[in-house]
Amino acid sequence: MFIVFEGIDGSGKTTQSKLLAEKIKAFWTYEPSNSDVGKFIREILSGNIKVDDKTLALLFAADRVEHTKLIKEKLKEKDVVCDRYLYSSIAYQSVAGVDEDFINSINKYALKPDIVFLLIVDIEVALKRVKTKDIFEKKDFLMKVQDKYLELAEKYNFIVIDTTNKSIKDVHKEILEQYNKVYKQS
Repeated sequence: MFIVFEGIDGSGKTTQSKLLAEKIKAFWTYEPSNSDVGKFIREILSGNIKVDDKTLALLFAADRVEHTKLIKEKLKEKDVVCDRYLYSSIAYQSVAGVDEDFINSINKYALKPDIVFLLIVDIEVALKRVKTKDIFEKKDFLMKVQDKYLELAEKYNFIVIDTTNKSIKDVHKEILEQYNKVYKQS
């Protein structure tokens, strides 16, 4: 089973994706990946390198092509839990002004996840939780990104969990309950 966690930084997706992977003994991974392309993307996100928004979208798609090879290999052995995937590209890059059809076309080889958890959070809370800021950490931008995620959640049937006023333990419990419901159906 391929499980993806989406949400803005500060929503709890990294913590919760790691907790679920540990609980179900899955392989945990993340995007941008640890490949050379992924490392270059991190430099761009830190603000050290400037590129056009379309270029960044292409870099994320290139990183995802390489990352998907690893995901497919790991899926032969066990479940895979991923912190960010295709929907992060759609949410962030489309809000930045890149055409959504373009984003979808350059990501046409991305795997379709079995489950997508979208963790939403009050923007002010998210900004307080984030330790290192990147080029996207602006309140107005993040509000639009979260709205886009909610639009995608409706379109693709994500499991949406609000983490704003919940403990890590309570969110984890809710994720496990939802995971068990889907797992029993598969």
